[in-house]
Amino acid sequence: MENIIECQNLTHHYGNKKIYENLNFSVKKGRVVGLLGKNGVGKSTTINILMGFLKPSSGECKIYNQNANELDNATKAKIGLLYEGHVCYDFLTIQQVERLHAAHYKDRWKKELYYELISKMGVSLNQKLHTLSCGQRSQVVLGLIFAQDPELLILDDYSIGLDTGYRRLFVEYLAEFIKGGNRSVLLTSHIVSDLVHLIDDIVVLRKDKEPYCDTLANFRQNFKGYSLPKDTDISNIKDIQTSLNLKEQTQIFGFFTNAPQNAKELNLDFEEAFLGLVGRY
Repeated sequence: MENIIECQNLTHHYGNKKIYENLNFSVKKGRVVGLLGKNGVGKSTTINILMGFLKPSSGECKIYNQNANELDNATKAKIGLLYEGHVCYDFLTIQQVERLHAAHYKDRWKKELYYELISKMGVSLNQKLHTLSCGQRSQVVLGLIFAQDPELLILDDYSIGLDTGYRRLFVEYLAEFIKGGNRSVLLTSHIVSDLVHLIDDIVVLRKDKEPYCDTLANFRQNFKGYSLPKDTDISNIKDIQTSLNLKEQTQIFGFFTNAPQNAKELNLDFEEAFLGLVGRY
């Protein structure tokens, strides 16, 4: 399967602070990949490197087999980018911002996709962006991305400022748009519970640990959590990723071959498993 994005031996530092070292991952054609992790582990840094806004300390990223900081215009036209949540030009109306973007995409622009999504909000096309709610502005952004007819979508923390209803609407429309397997997606989000029915693969960045890359299905099948009596010595239990000391029990999380002695398996949803991998605090 064709690699749309490929990062090899990617290392980046801010001064003396190491963000990550030798990061390797790919986004294959037709796959939705969640780039996940706690704050400060390098998710937005990776997006910046991919878009050529930032040069890595070492290693390389390629998009459509071109170096990320040397993309030609034809390749850039294939990419729909959501960067830091919202569109600029607050002084423009909903209709004006569509016309502004259309001028840059010409024959590739599909304005009907934009106006179909905007119609769901029940607002006037002459309403200015700065008068819209955060959720409504997110729909304007998504409509502009859809109208570009991109083959690759890179969405950096689409959920910023959105309530549950608008987050769900965003995910539902995105899932419908990419249906068919010809579009690829790399996205970040702090609300991982929204992603369980959307993403195919995960890349989890972790502070001072190797990144974890696998399919979502494999992660959910192989990652386990167990509760143990409070005073259990866990120092000899192999493959623990994180542990949690509670008032009446100790919980351990990891890729265990066998259940530890006297352990009770926890029924983990995706968010709980993710927290078990990266740690709660």
